[in-house]
Amino acid sequence: MTIRPATPADEPAMASLLAKAFFDESLFGQTLHPHRNQYPDDVKIFWSEYLREHWKTPSERLLVATTTVEGEEKIAGAAIWNRQGDDEGKRKVENEWVDVGPDAFQPLPSTTNRALDPTKRNILEETMPYFKHHWDGDRRNNWYLDILGVHPDYAGKSLGRELVSWGLDRAREEDVHASVVASKGNERFYLRCGYDEIIGNCTEGEGNPLKNAGVEGGDILFMFPKQKQESAAS
Repeated sequence: MTIRPATPADEPAMASLLAKAFFDESLFGQTLHPHRNQYPDDVKIFWSEYLREHWKTPSERLLVATTTVEGEEKIAGAAIWNRQGDDEGKRKVENEWVDVGPDAFQPLPSTTNRALDPTKRNILEETMPYFKHHWDGDRRNNWYLDILGVHPDYAGKSLGRELVSWGLDRAREEDVHASVVASKGNERFYLRCGYDEIIGNCTEGEGNPLKNAGVEGGDILFMFPKQKQESAAS
């Protein structure tokens, strides 16, 4: 198994992988794509657009976990890590970013996503005011795991753990926080990977669109910098 930076040529396989990994997940599957069983291929359009948008962001790093099957490289996992904040660490990541440009990607077969509920398209942006305070103060400088998916055929082979470790290792090197929002049932996985504590939930707050939509999961986990870990232990 190898963890390496993703390339635009990997995007179709990454989109297909994430479509499978999140097909029945509460937010990206059930809430955003209620017609996914009728139009399963259209879900890949969402993930292709999602990945391409994140490729444009200088503070983000897209990764793949690969394995070899009969001499051929297979993409078995994908992750997006975002260096958030306003410190020198973020500026360094942004300065190292390379813009691949839109022409690096294959044209999409269609941009009509019939599986999507258009009224929920912007639900994350609408919900952000309810939980963004968890990243205030000293937590603003952090490595945030935006998305993590492993192809169901390769589940249980530690690919997800290795993709998580990539960002946690960098957070430890820079002595900053690391954070993630867990989908339902994955909280313990992230705690085993090295996150320290669940500090809140993205569905909290009266009128929260995620809560109103019945989205499950959403626990916010942080790994604390070394100094804060030592203070908590003493």
